[in-house]
Amino acid sequence: MSRYIFLIIILILSANARAQDTYIDSLESKLEVTEGKDRVLLLNELGKAYWGISSEKTIQFSEQALKLSKEMGYRKGEAQSLNNIGVGYYYEENYEKALAYFLQSYQIRREIDDKRDIVASLNNIGIIYDDLNKYNEALNYYLQSLAIYEELGDTLGIAVALHNIGVVYENLSNFNKALEYLLRALRAYEDIDDKQGIASSLGNIGIIYKELSNYDKAIEYHLRSLKISREIDDKIGVARSLDNIGIIYDNLGNYSKAIEYYTQSLEIEEEIGDMSGLAGSYNNIGIIYDDQHDYVKALEYYFKSLDIYNEIGDKNGIANSYNNIGVVYENIQQYQDALQHHLNAMAIFEDLGQKKGLAASLNNIGSVYLNLGNFQQALAYLQRSLAIAREIEIRDLVIEIYQKLSNLYSQRDDYRTALYYFKKYAAVKDSVFTKEKIERIAGIHTTYEVEQLLEDQEKEIELLQKDNEIYKLQVEKHLLIKWRLYSGLILVLLLVTVVFYLYRLKNKANIQLEKLVEKRTQDLQDINKQLKNEIMERKRIEHQLIRSERLAGVGELAAGVAHEIRNPLGNISSSAQFCLSKFKLNQQLKRYLEIILEDSEKANSIIKGLLDFASPRELTMKPALITDIIVTVLNSVKARCEEKNIKIIKDFASGIPRIALDKKWLGQAFMNFVINAIQAMPQGGILKVMVSLLDKAKEIQVVFLDNGTGISSANQKKIFDPFFTTREDGVGLGLSLAHQIVQDHAGQLHIESKLQHGTKVIISFPYMNKD
Repeated sequence: MSRYIFLIIILILSANARAQDTYIDSLESKLEVTEGKDRVLLLNELGKAYWGISSEKTIQFSEQALKLSKEMGYRKGEAQSLNNIGVGYYYEENYEKALAYFLQSYQIRREIDDKRDIVASLNNIGIIYDDLNKYNEALNYYLQSLAIYEELGDTLGIAVALHNIGVVYENLSNFNKALEYLLRALRAYEDIDDKQGIASSLGNIGIIYKELSNYDKAIEYHLRSLKISREIDDKIGVARSLDNIGIIYDNLGNYSKAIEYYTQSLEIEEEIGDMSGLAGSYNNIGIIYDDQHDYVKALEYYFKSLDIYNEIGDKNGIANSYNNIGVVYENIQQYQDALQHHLNAMAIFEDLGQKKGLAASLNNIGSVYLNLGNFQQALAYLQRSLAIAREIEIRDLVIEIYQKLSNLYSQRDDYRTALYYFKKYAAVKDSVFTKEKIERIAGIHTTYEVEQLLEDQEKEIELLQKDNEIYKLQVEKHLLIKWRLYSGLILVLLLVTVVFYLYRLKNKANIQLEKLVEKRTQDLQDINKQLKNEIMERKRIEHQLIRSERLAGVGELAAGVAHEIRNPLGNISSSAQFCLSKFKLNQQLKRYLEIILEDSEKANSIIKGLLDFASPRELTMKPALITDIIVTVLNSVKARCEEKNIKIIKDFASGIPRIALDKKWLGQAFMNFVINAIQAMPQGGILKVMVSLLDKAKEIQVVFLDNGTGISSANQKKIFDPFFTTREDGVGLGLSLAHQIVQDHAGQLHIESKLQHGTKVIISFPYMNKD
């Protein structure tokens, strides 16, 4: 059964083994001179480099990284180390240990709240449960990963998660759900043009339609999958598609076609050493010989398949092999051997929760009891099988059970019930195996073969056309070279004549005069350019001085007014508080005093803002992370955002360095931007805060983006002016103060906005690399 799983834990090995060895050697050589967190990162990178090469080395280096991370309290490094150790045990097929380490890594990543790392852990845990055939547990983790991928807007991740969920539902025999998720995965892969994902989804959808006995749909999807797998040279995908097409022809009774496809698949699987695929092909070939009553050959291939499935620990494959071997023993009337193999298969399918396999085993056991003349046991097993087959809509199995039930009641001389089941058998069979459907399948296959033939012919024609065009171009090239030689000779003769004539006409004085004029002209142009630059710089400095002087004057005025108002305002506030606390007042008077007190506090807050704006700021610059300040600000407004139905999205790049900054004042500036964004979204919205590293500019860029009411182009020119505001209750100092704080940190501030589309605040701070 083909699957396309997003394996975070699987390494895409380099085609050049020497290059990989060189990379590992370069990492190991750095260990002697690396310390602290850098050493943890290096050890973990070494562990990853050995994925799929040496599990022992992966575990060795990752355990060193884990020990050092714990000593340093470096939680992210600890989580990565645990994940790497889990990968090592996964490659050793020690799934229980791998699962234990993946779960530990997942818990730490949840504490850190790094979505990318969390979704990687969820996928790894889902893969382990999938390999352990614990499909419900795998489904739970895959569904969680899908939710996070959708939150991140990661289309590839969404496609992979949808595919994994579809495959799990397929294993659980919930084919309607499986089809729903696989079709969604196919659309997502097509959106990003992921050829391998498209091919894998097409193959799995074909399998579902086969299970639902919709053979024309099934072969259509498998042929599309085969075509894409061949285009991208995916040999495993080609082998799986060939196998699946062979299965459909086998079900339709076209054994020669089926064996043709199985043989092609077997050759590819032997070439690439695909053990699981080999086991499947041996099993399929065994089914062909079984259908042709060559039971010795059938048992030979079934036991080959069983040996491989036992070797690789594929329980589902083991159970299927037991079922098929049991069928052969039943056909050669060795009923006790048949019964034992079917009971073994039933026990495994029940343990796996695999309804399709369970239904098949129950049907086979019922068939054996029917042959033994034990009608009561036969009826019990066949009815259980029929209930499951109807539930999961396996129509070919339903047909077989109806036929056996008809035979059973006929042997018991209950011809009325026998006729009832025979009619059901005929009705369902006619709906599946109609002549029209078989012709449609043949037509689809013929269309595919014709398309392949036409493509090959088109390629041959294209090659012939190219050869013909090359020959024509060569002839034209020789002619062109010949004419160019003739033209060149004529042109040389003309040039010699002209040069000689001009030399006679021109004198030295004219040549010197022209050079002098040219030099003077260039000098004047350079002086003019320099003057323009100086004028522009002077205007810029004058504008800046005028703004600074105006801000200083406004600041002094604001400070004076604030001091003059603050004292009487304090007396008003104190008097109101005294009256409220000392006298028994009626409710109306008490309410008036409370209004006075509330408005006094609002006025005092405005005065504080004036003083902050006017007073000189003493910055205490210390190395710190900008992201820490932003998180603190966002946490302080979290409740307010939830109340106003505003969703906060954080998108912080990794590796943001520390820079010298004043936490208090820079936090005040960021708070002003956030408050403005919240006030611009009275009906709710999205506030996205992004922090990125601009390596070329050596800058850290912070962006506050909202989808609020926006700012008009006229107002954008005045937003940094003191006391400019568009709100009735605003003072107009927030952005002006924030602008000054950013400049105090040697930063740049830029605002982009459009009415009814939102506002984008862009702040950049310089940083120095640590070499």
